[in-house]
Amino acid sequence: MIRKMNEATLSKIILLSMERDSLDNLIFDQAFQIKIAGKFRELSKNQPVVIKIIGIEGEIMPSTLGKYTGLEKSSLTRMVDDLEKKGIVFRKTDPGDRRKVLVSLTEKGLEYYNRLSQITTELADEILQFVDEKEVDDYLKSLETIVKILRKVDSNLSAGLR
Repeated sequence: MIRKMNEATLSKIILLSMERDSLDNLIFDQAFQIKIAGKFRELSKNQPVVIKIIGIEGEIMPSTLGKYTGLEKSSLTRMVDDLEKKGIVFRKTDPGDRRKVLVSLTEKGLEYYNRLSQITTELADEILQFVDEKEVDDYLKSLETIVKILRKVDSNLSAGLR
């Protein structure tokens, strides 16, 4: 289905996406970085987020980690290598498919994850005091819709339009 979007709709999508990205960065990313500043000195800027993702998933393939973070494969490989050297993660072969590698947290990694989760919960409590439960539900549904649409577009682009 080839569809031409009118210019006004396209402009609105672009501006709303840019504003959403800017607000998300300001409210969530920068606030998170401020909260963890100085508490995890041995970690680089993106490593706490990667630890959070691995902790939530339990074990994860690096390619899936890349989808969540938007990091290039080479950058992600270096980051996982560094986290492994620091004793925070470990790699193992997927028992279901020996060609795949899974990344998990070590005990040290779980300690980091628990501390980061506590900070994330405190930050969420600070942010969510300004909205009610219905707004949180609406926000979650909106995010699910956005991700569903973007996955569909990505899938179609990957299937041959790129």
